[in-house]
Amino acid sequence: MKKAKFLCMLLRPNWLKFIGTTLLGYIWATTALSVTPGYATEEIISKTHSSKELITNQADLKTNLPDLQEVLAKNVESGRKIESLLDQKQSRITAQTDTSVPTDNRQIDTDKLRQNLLVDPLVKVIPPKRTYSPSLTFATPSAFGATWGDVFFGASAATTGKARTQPDGSISMGFGLGDARKLIGLELGYNIGSIKNFGYNGTFDLKANRVVYAKGNTQIAAAVGWKSFAQHVKGETVRPSGVYGVVTTYSLLKPNDTVNKMPISFSVGAGGGDFRTGDATTGVFAGVGVQVRPQIGMGMGWSGVGFNVGASFVPIPTIPLTVNTVVADLTNTSQGGTVFVLSVGYGFNFLPK
Repeated sequence: MKKAKFLCMLLRPNWLKFIGTTLLGYIWATTALSVTPGYATEEIISKTHSSKELITNQADLKTNLPDLQEVLAKNVESGRKIESLLDQKQSRITAQTDTSVPTDNRQIDTDKLRQNLLVDPLVKVIPPKRTYSPSLTFATPSAFGATWGDVFFGASAATTGKARTQPDGSISMGFGLGDARKLIGLELGYNIGSIKNFGYNGTFDLKANRVVYAKGNTQIAAAVGWKSFAQHVKGETVRPSGVYGVVTTYSLLKPNDTVNKMPISFSVGAGGGDFRTGDATTGVFAGVGVQVRPQIGMGMGWSGVGFNVGASFVPIPTIPLTVNTVVADLTNTSQGGTVFVLSVGYGFNFLPK
């Protein structure tokens, strides 16, 4: 009879809440979220005159001098007449020009002139669609977090393990504030601990993140988070809240590869709550992940309570939908034991690009 009562106590909703929170620890790390100049030459041809055409005879010059003077006088008189005619014509042209062209440049509609001069391009360049990468963190939180405009949703399911008799799952959602590159990015998340007992418990998480280094093909971010800083439950508390700190590096192993630049990510940190085992106040966690294919990422790490391995897949590169599979606690050292977790996450930024 005593054993039967003890089993009934284990299956009470309060224990289910505690177990759901343990599951949440696995799920949380997998659902939270790049005129050539031309020259021309001219040929100058000089014409030479024969010396026979020159007047060299002094006598002939004197003989023809009166006629030459007469010709010059006529030319001068003709030049005056031509100059007079040109002046009259020029004044007429000026008068006509003055009446048709405004003297004030501000009267010209420059926008209309630009519009009339526009020519449709023969080839229209269409910018490529943005593509999304798989997740590279499977055992630890990432120091890279959501910033202003980011929104994410996630749902996970896990097998029974050694602490539950039936499979269960959880739901996560959140959004970002601030700018991690200019100052600080803030990520606020909400978690529903159990899908089976929907709405029975929930926790709130907060993370402040900043990109501390970004040069070349490497970026480094640092973050401080507070898991379960607030919660709503029926009865017992879900789990003690815990503060953590984490540093994450993200770099490209093949930056010149046009197909897969092969990003790799490292994370290391420490914290309480879900990151510690037993009565310890602090636990240490670390993990590594690499994008082996443009749509596939794989990784492993120590979550603080057990060893995890996982894989991530993006079904459609242009849609920010990620499917993660994780075998959590292969060492079977946590209260929940070894479990298989399947999660689906979707995140986007609603700001105009």
